[in-house]
Amino acid sequence: MVIFLEESHRVMKKNFETDMYIDGAKLPLNNFVQETIGNIMMGFSKTLKGLDANEPDLIEVKIRKLPKSANVDAHIYPLK
Repeated sequence: MVIFLEESHRVMKKNFETDMYIDGAKLPLNNFVQETIGNIMMGFSKTLKGLDANEPDLIEVKIRKLPKSANVDAHIYPLK
């Protein structure tokens, strides 16, 4: 099967399968957005302390909006 792309389309190398959910609903992400989010998170994770030199196979991030803003010390790790 041969797929012909319009001139405005660009072929790209895909390295990540990225899913994003908002309040449990999966958002449709095109290949460009999947790669962008994957590259950002992979690069960010490399700068964090406590990670070994190997690249992770899976990064999971959960973000929950607090009901009210709170003033916190940016250098303290929250206890869970």
